[in-house]
Amino acid sequence: MQERADMKFRHVIYPAIFAILLVSALVILLDEEKLPIMIIALLASVLFAPLLAKITRAGDMKEHAIGIAVVCIPMAAFWAIGPNYFNIALPFLVWIWQCASWSKQDHPPFRYGIWHGFGIASAILPGAMLIANFA
Repeated sequence: MQERADMKFRHVIYPAIFAILLVSALVILLDEEKLPIMIIALLASVLFAPLLAKITRAGDMKEHAIGIAVVCIPMAAFWAIGPNYFNIALPFLVWIWQCASWSKQDHPPFRYGIWHGFGIASAILPGAMLIANFA
């Protein structure tokens, strides 16, 4: 039972915290009036995917990064269009489904990357809202 709780914690909480910290750092470091913070956060998450793979013990870092890229690069394209249902509610609903069903068994690194990618895509908006309240 402890292994399942640890697996849920590693693959649900860590990607969300990772996304919140990433978007918070970008809001602090970059001028949000000139640069698209959400798009940069999604693309930067692909660059920092090996770090998340190491923290969550997801396996092969390259496969994990490809899984995150499969989700985050199209989500960055949706953010380029502007805030809408596809980049706010849809990744959140998919992530909730993944958290409910995928946490019951082990998966290959690519699939963990997809799971983490949807977690990142779901958490960047709440992260931006949190940092906006404190800034």
